[in-house]
Amino acid sequence: MFTPNHFIWLGLCALGIFLGLWMAEKKHIGVKTAGMVTSAISIASESCKMMTHMLPSPLGGFALDPNALPFHLCSMQIFIVFYITFAKPSPTKDKVISFSVPAALLGGIMAMLIPTDGVDFRDPLAYQCFVYHAGLVWLALYFICTKQVDMGRRAYGRNLLILLCLAGIMIYVNGAFFSYGTNFMFLTRPPMENLPILNLDHGWYVYVLSLAALAVVLMTLVHLPFMLAERRKKAAVS
Repeated sequence: MFTPNHFIWLGLCALGIFLGLWMAEKKHIGVKTAGMVTSAISIASESCKMMTHMLPSPLGGFALDPNALPFHLCSMQIFIVFYITFAKPSPTKDKVISFSVPAALLGGIMAMLIPTDGVDFRDPLAYQCFVYHAGLVWLALYFICTKQVDMGRRAYGRNLLILLCLAGIMIYVNGAFFSYGTNFMFLTRPPMENLPILNLDHGWYVYVLSLAALAVVLMTLVHLPFMLAERRKKAAVS
């Protein structure tokens, strides 16, 4: 972590996100266009991940490594991005966006800070990791900057519940793929060794509780400005 290559990647991603937001504001890019851009990034990223995670099949040919299945929080965003891009406006779509924004923002930033696929510029997986997660962060910030997302008190509670449900489901999924050593949503073990807080120094149960607590704190911090603004607005009306 935080090697010279890592800092270069972070700088390039920050620059790309800034330029993307600037272009979105200058060109008045709509939701569908923003979704199409992120969908293209998602397709390229997923194609790269699939082609580099094929394993020989016992019966001949190749099969996808179960570790590459889209069951990480950020990987699931691929399907959410497609839905946001092509679904018609509806209350359900608004709720999906309200979950996607904090999940993509936090997940994307954490993935870039903890690059599990490395930072080697000669490794295609490094490009897949940083470009894809930078795209997710850009889309999340696009919705925030254009004020097209609801992240008030009700959305906060709903998003925490969805996140908890996904974590519970992934515990089952990791159990189903136990023999393959999957670690979806990093519920089996930390994403990297020697991380502060997120480690197995005090056992798995402490690690999982720390992971859950960190998720709640970060989700709260993202929603807090919106909840305070909502509270001020209600106070002004009354």
